Amino acid sequence: MGRLGFSAAIAAIVVGGGYAYGQVPPKPGQVLTRQQLEQLQKDSDQRLKAHPLNLSHSGPVASMPNPKVYPIKGLWVCKDLKQFEPIYARPNVHSRIVARSMWFEGVGGAYTHGFARVLVNKNLIGYIPLKYVSPFHDPYSPSVTCQVMGVQANGIPALNLH
Repeated sequence: MGRLGFSAAIAAIVVGGGYAYGQVPPKPGQVLTRQQLEQLQKDSDQRLKAHPLNLSHSGPVASMPNPKVYPIKGLWVCKDLKQFEPIYARPNVHSRIVARSMWFEGVGGAYTHGFARVLVNKNLIGYIPLKYVSPFHDPYSPSVTCQVMGVQANGIPALNLH
């Protein structure tokens, strides 16, 4: 890499999203001169001396404890939802929006007036139009299945992907 050392180039990417921290990013298509590159290298070296990066592994990582899961009433299944669609307080598009849909959610019970019930959290059930609901599938791992286990202590639905 010549005068531009590999570690400094990596540091510039890590610290500044592809350019040295504190520098204005070049405009798309702009070509930097050798003098500008050397100045970026010098600035990067000074910052690294003042604030060295430790990118090494710091030791063993403890496993995450399994959160406590509380049961919920009714039958809930994982379904794919069209992302970022409104989830309504009632089965009516004119009711208040209480959340936005994610990639998949717990859906349960019988459909009501063209809406499916969505488990938003332990204290909130919402409704989404059926046109945004489809059977669960993982496009990256088609063999993965999903099961609604209940809700966690913080109220977030506990979904088991396996």
